[in-house]
Amino acid sequence: MLNLKLRLGGIKLQKNKEETNQLKSVEGDMPPSVLIPLSMHIGKEAKPVVKVGDQVKKGTLLAERDGLISANIHSSISGKVTQLTEIMIGQRQVKAIKIENDYLNQLELLAQEETLEKVIAAAGIVGLGGAGFPTDVKFLGSTCDTLIINAAECEPFLTTDRRVICEYLEEVIAVLNLLRDTYKYQHITLVIEKHQLASLAFIKEPLEQANITLKIVGNHYPQGAEKILIKNVSQQELTLGRIPKDLSICLTNISTIYAIYQAVYKQLPLTERTITVSGDAIAVKKNLRVPIGTSVEWIIEQCGGFSKQPEKVIMGGPMMGRLLPSLSEPILKTTGGITCLSSEESLIPTETSCIKCSECINGCPVGLMPILISKAYREGNLARAQELGALNCIDCGACSYICPSKIDILSDIKQAKSEILKKIEREKK
Repeated sequence: MLNLKLRLGGIKLQKNKEETNQLKSVEGDMPPSVLIPLSMHIGKEAKPVVKVGDQVKKGTLLAERDGLISANIHSSISGKVTQLTEIMIGQRQVKAIKIENDYLNQLELLAQEETLEKVIAAAGIVGLGGAGFPTDVKFLGSTCDTLIINAAECEPFLTTDRRVICEYLEEVIAVLNLLRDTYKYQHITLVIEKHQLASLAFIKEPLEQANITLKIVGNHYPQGAEKILIKNVSQQELTLGRIPKDLSICLTNISTIYAIYQAVYKQLPLTERTITVSGDAIAVKKNLRVPIGTSVEWIIEQCGGFSKQPEKVIMGGPMMGRLLPSLSEPILKTTGGITCLSSEESLIPTETSCIKCSECINGCPVGLMPILISKAYREGNLARAQELGALNCIDCGACSYICPSKIDILSDIKQAKSEILKKIEREKK
């Protein structure tokens, strides 16, 4: 699928963005219904405030945040609540609300709020780069010196962050100026990958005029990971147990910034996402704007269906995305794309014995020894896996991808991390 070239501290892989980079984001046909999970964020699930039979508008609050680390959930279409149910999102069972579309497209705006943080909280904005951390909490009482905007979008196939730069640069700059005025940031830096520079040269002058630094990082994966980005921009290490605020840094994704613009200047809650639909198995590749809660199946129909039998349909990109067990799953706030791969693109060779080439160690962007952690886990030695720094893994998948023996190293490390964390929790009790 991807041509491999080793780079120290990361890997270089084929971007596969050429076919969607220049495609303007377009609105898809409205779905007949949406199924909206009440947990699309880190933290507690939101509490439902509607019941079956209620009429709602686009923007009506469906569920309110439950505590500080939680997020409001709004209806993404106008229609009728027909079901309060539970669905599986990955390995998690979460509550969800089904809305049948009345196609009236009625809109409910956010109420006026006193502070920027309250506006962001009311709009249910979470980190759209994939983490899903409630954004108002990230800014709450911020006294950081530096704001970093992540537009590196290093994951192959995905181009939605790039489209935000192309289509909404003025709006992004307006929000960055607002954030600077509110939180007194001394430095604001917008980060893109080097391969984007030629086609995004037009952003230099507006950014310079707004006193926003443009940082160009290398093309190798995973440049967009939080730890890597902070190190590249500030030369500081985000060690285990620390958060960016500890380094006087606030870091957020550029699509999140545009969501803030929608909330502040148009009183719109977060109810839709632009996603990249790509991969060699999809008929027509698109950057598509869809209501949150739209099924993957409906979205694929909007793209002309499959051009060939898909071997994998992934929520997100191929490196850090999640393999979908069913096309009925809905789009979430954190969904950046759907990648449809044929058997040719997703072929996984049979695993063979480690040849001790050290390529996974050279390629690990956070300096781990992935194969040794994998070996420790397979031998049942969790203490050794923890000693080797399993909890520092950022789940980028570079080790598994680069391994010539095709050992699923990342899967082993994820399992090790999960079991170590459970052990730590048990010991706390």
